Amino acid sequence: MKDRFISILVLAFHGLILGQRLMAADAATPSRPNVVLIISDDHAWTDYSFAGHPHAKTPNIDRLAAEGLTYTRGYVTTAICSPSLATMLTGLYPHQHGITGNDPVRGQKRADWIEPFFKMPQLPKLLADAEYLTLHTGKYWMGQPSRVGFTDDMGFTGRHGGQALSIGRKSMKPIYDFIDKAKQQQKPFFVWYAPFLPHTPHNPPERLLKKYAEVKDPRKAKYLAMIEWLDETCGELMGQLKKKGVAENTLVLYLADNGWNEYGKAHPYENGVRTPFIAHWPGKIKPRKDEQRLVSNIDVVPTILTAAGIKPPASLPGINVLDEQAMAKRNTLFLSNFAHDMASATEPEKSLWTRSCIHGKWKLVAWVKNPPEIRPWKGGHRQKTGANLELFDLLADPHEAKNLAKEHPDVVQDLLARINGWWKLE
Repeated sequence: MKDRFISILVLAFHGLILGQRLMAADAATPSRPNVVLIISDDHAWTDYSFAGHPHAKTPNIDRLAAEGLTYTRGYVTTAICSPSLATMLTGLYPHQHGITGNDPVRGQKRADWIEPFFKMPQLPKLLADAEYLTLHTGKYWMGQPSRVGFTDDMGFTGRHGGQALSIGRKSMKPIYDFIDKAKQQQKPFFVWYAPFLPHTPHNPPERLLKKYAEVKDPRKAKYLAMIEWLDETCGELMGQLKKKGVAENTLVLYLADNGWNEYGKAHPYENGVRTPFIAHWPGKIKPRKDEQRLVSNIDVVPTILTAAGIKPPASLPGINVLDEQAMAKRNTLFLSNFAHDMASATEPEKSLWTRSCIHGKWKLVAWVKNPPEIRPWKGGHRQKTGANLELFDLLADPHEAKNLAKEHPDVVQDLLARINGWWKLE
């Protein structure tokens, strides 16, 4: 009887241990969401089929938009690659994080900009500190991705992205292998997918280019085929999330780093700074289209951190775009545009061209009096109207054809005051 009692105690003990191990295994299974950030490259806000473009074919991004929360009035803080991506890493404006252009002026060292940049809050590091695995693919500009906290990467990146630029154009396998690794380690993951698409070189597969034979301008046809190439990779990625059983617990954000086309890249106008901003999370985000509220790429970091259960640094100017109350309070966005080459690592205003404010339906573009002639990007400091102050009614005139500054001096002064209140160079 005594031996039987001891046997029962031993079995109970082993059952308790097994139960604890099962509980520990359940606790190790990531309940926090995975995050995939898709960043299109040099892609105008009008050039999607869901946006009404007559030729663009984007069925997969269309599906993402239809199943998610799609803000049609999304913006980036500035209209060229490196500073826009730097904002998505730090959640700061270019004049705050210091990366205002793509390159230093001749004779200066990139390290003078990026070494201070590494000391700022970085999205991948904040996630990695919270036990996320974080993968860099595509564009980056900052050398070694691990410097900002990526736990996994495709190697050292040069001016654009090095070997990482093969993602999308050649293979998606590095992303899929990484997801398998995260599943095996039972950790939540973050994927930075910033492919060199539809960025030049515009060399799409012939099978895609043939679809745009009706487009008379061969340059536009190639660009549209590149967009469809990007779209195919997005569809493949979303399909793999489902196949690997992680789609239901994955937040996907989509936006472009800057625009394209006439008055596009490097310009402060809508074709340069506007982008759709899509948030997709099955069962967590109700599908809908928002055509009024304003969002910015400064919101990428606080949105992702909040979803991951991490408190964003108090210094960040952006908001969580999934927070209805915060979004309802916002009625103003700020933007700035700079020369392609950076003149000073400590005085960003030395390469400043414009400061802009979007408030409700109004947009004011305020040019500095003598824009610095520092390697302009395809005439990037050309003014549409020739005036130093350009005021546009974006609802009536989304392509900014008519300057209304003289007709509405009170609106101009109000927006100028808002810009001056925002622009601080501490």
